[in-house]
Amino acid sequence: MIATARELVRHRGLLATLVARELKGRYRGSVLGFVWSLAQPLLLLAVYSFVFGHVFPPRPGAGDQPYPLFLITGLFPWIWVSTALSEGTVSLVSNAGLIRRAVFPAELLPVVPVLSNLVHLMLALPVVALAIVAGRIDGAAVGGWGALAFPLIVALELPLVAGAALALAPLHAHFKDVRDLLASALTLLFFLTPILFSVEAVRAAVPSLAWVVRLSPATPFTVAYQQALFAGVFPAPRLWLEMGAIALVAWGIGTWVFGRLRETLVEAV
Repeated sequence: MIATARELVRHRGLLATLVARELKGRYRGSVLGFVWSLAQPLLLLAVYSFVFGHVFPPRPGAGDQPYPLFLITGLFPWIWVSTALSEGTVSLVSNAGLIRRAVFPAELLPVVPVLSNLVHLMLALPVVALAIVAGRIDGAAVGGWGALAFPLIVALELPLVAGAALALAPLHAHFKDVRDLLASALTLLFFLTPILFSVEAVRAAVPSLAWVVRLSPATPFTVAYQQALFAGVFPAPRLWLEMGAIALVAWGIGTWVFGRLRETLVEAV
């Protein structure tokens, strides 16, 4: 756990180079470049806003109005997590040539998509800021000084996402079903996390299912983002404790799994 963190810090220069290479490779030959990274989240935002804001409108008093702004504060961080895990899972297999080099630190590879997709999240923040400003102009009570907690929430979620990627990547190298299982798990987790709805709406509609939503490891982080960016308040102390505990457990499990399977990675990939 500590040894893996030390390796990442020791090879931070190489890690930064790999992240830069990933970002450059993604946009090489593209005319619009980064705009394409915003296209999918904005399209999802438009679709979900229409379906769940108009076709199936939320219950009155759920605390999620204006709905598009509520949605964007949870959706953009989720896209970072889901994309980072999907790409991190196949990172070792996709870079088999690097794995076969005895001196290459393999633990860097699953972390590269985590950081590169985090860059996309950071570059998407102006969209969130503009949405908050537009909401305030329309008279909505959104945004505030609580947004200053955003970097702290990201810093706590980073070891969660990196730890999960470190566990999934070697597992996928040994068992190719992991990628498909992850896709199904992410779909299920998306609808069990209060991204399209608030926790209060679940409690009001189906009180018996509220505990299921609370069991999602992404729920404390999503609620914290919503409180910081949408409500504009500093997240409650209980959320910080939950996020810290989940991040610590995920990082510990991820580094342990990677350590157990790293000796057989060359044969597996």
